[in-house]
Amino acid sequence: MNAEQIRERYQQQLDRIQSNRAYSDHARQVLAAKAWSQASQQLEHVRQAELADLASRREQLDRKMFGSTSNADPGTVLARRDAADRAAAIDNPRIAAETLARANRDGDHTLAQAVAAHANGWGWTDVVDQHAANTPGFGEAAQEWNGLPGTGDDFWETKHAMQFLLPKPGGLDRLSDAQAHALADEDMEAA
Repeated sequence: MNAEQIRERYQQQLDRIQSNRAYSDHARQVLAAKAWSQASQQLEHVRQAELADLASRREQLDRKMFGSTSNADPGTVLARRDAADRAAAIDNPRIAAETLARANRDGDHTLAQAVAAHANGWGWTDVVDQHAANTPGFGEAAQEWNGLPGTGDDFWETKHAMQFLLPKPGGLDRLSDAQAHALADEDMEAA
């Protein structure tokens, strides 16, 4: 169920609760709190699933641009680790560009990726652009990476979370979330 369907179902539940005169006022409050609590939890699950999908896609793109996309034998793992250590020692974008050029000239794809990943971490865009020019598919992956929600927008996660907030129904709007959840946990027999 998506967020819109959850909201629609929630509103239908509230309408049924409010229109049923067989319930006492307190019972209507408890039922409304139960509907709100359940819908809020469902919305949070949808939000978390969206964030997990986004994180997974970022990881896939990161591996495509700077890492290995296949299972590696122990020798390859050691070569990648050595290249990452060598790249981590670089503290100057000029040296990074020279090392990247030398790695490309020598056909050392592992070192080239490690230098590009290191340069990307430091924001040395000229070095990353140099790597992109020599790496098929890198530009497309980088473009998709940059187009993903939240890239470069520090407030995106807050805005995203706000899209999944569910207003409490009237009568409960003065309660804190914890109080509304506690009311939702009440036994209907007591209501």
